[in-house]
Amino acid sequence: MALMLNNQEQERAFVVGEAIEAMASALRQAARGDATRRPRIDNYCPTGQPGQFLNFSSMEGVIRDPGYYALRIKPDVMSWPIVDGIRRKETFNTRPGRWGGLVFLFRVQTGELLAIMNDGFVQHARVAATAALGIRYLARPDARRLGIIGSGGMARSFAVAAAAVRPLEAIRVYSPNRAHLEAYRDEMVPQLPCPIELAASAREAVAGADIASCCTNALGSVLDGAWVEPGMHLTNVTTWELAPSAYARVEVAGLLARRTAMSVAGLVDDDFAMRNNVWSWACGQPEEREQIPRGQYPAEPYPNARYVDCVDWATGTPYTRASADEVTTLANSSYGTREGECGQSAGLQGIQFAAVGGHLYERAVALGLGTELPQEMFLQDVVT
Repeated sequence: MALMLNNQEQERAFVVGEAIEAMASALRQAARGDATRRPRIDNYCPTGQPGQFLNFSSMEGVIRDPGYYALRIKPDVMSWPIVDGIRRKETFNTRPGRWGGLVFLFRVQTGELLAIMNDGFVQHARVAATAALGIRYLARPDARRLGIIGSGGMARSFAVAAAAVRPLEAIRVYSPNRAHLEAYRDEMVPQLPCPIELAASAREAVAGADIASCCTNALGSVLDGAWVEPGMHLTNVTTWELAPSAYARVEVAGLLARRTAMSVAGLVDDDFAMRNNVWSWACGQPEEREQIPRGQYPAEPYPNARYVDCVDWATGTPYTRASADEVTTLANSSYGTREGECGQSAGLQGIQFAAVGGHLYERAVALGLGTELPQEMFLQDVVT
């Protein structure tokens, strides 16, 4: 039987510490060549509404042990309006307030379809689990204060994951939407081991923080370099959230897997471009294609940083800070690899979905969660 797992069932199955360890195991395998991924690719088509496109995004990855292959598809209608003075990404599927992303999980040994998952919860969980490994290996051992800019799903997952790797004593959060901010506090207080303070500004949220987390959908910067304090560890979901001045403050950029920086130099295809910092193809007329943000990612995003291995996976030895004042971050928007020319396509997303998706599947089976789907629905007797 294959399982259909909705977001609520995944949340019931989720154990943050186990998910982080599943991610660590997957990245250890990636480091030694026993896990791989196909980069994220986006395909765009105009919907006929001004400034609006269907974006079909996909990524996939595999880990040999315990043997999971994950394919994530995300069919979104996408636009980029200006909200509160910042260009943001807005998406929906079918109608506003609904989304259609799915993760398909397969067994390596047989090719059997194990699960179909709504992608909302697992998406937040896999990014947060990776960021938690960055905190584990790079943040100061005495880090106790977390500042968060944003109050959506990523802000929820990041807080829970950070609390799993550091004994947090205070969390301060900012959102330009007060109602969202208060809802965040009311929902998260029972899930966290410390008080949640509501900040009046982004700067106030990260002032005095040991860990500063950007968890927004902004296509512009939300963290200025002037706000970065000695000894901070920075986490971000998207490339754009950190201002160039913040990138310049980073002294150590951690790698979770040593990979050659991805390059598309020399690739020629009429429909190809780096859009939203993703390897993408698009149809439509030239003036329509130009409406899709290209994104801006410098050739060297961390001009004053040295790249280090977060951990020696062979021995388990973590990175040792040269001083308590070092400003640290994971390379590549919490994915832990160097981007090169390919932005977010260079990450380890597919491996992350295989790791956390596998954790959720195992837990769901143990708890009897999900809707069973007959395996024969997905099999045929015609060779393809």
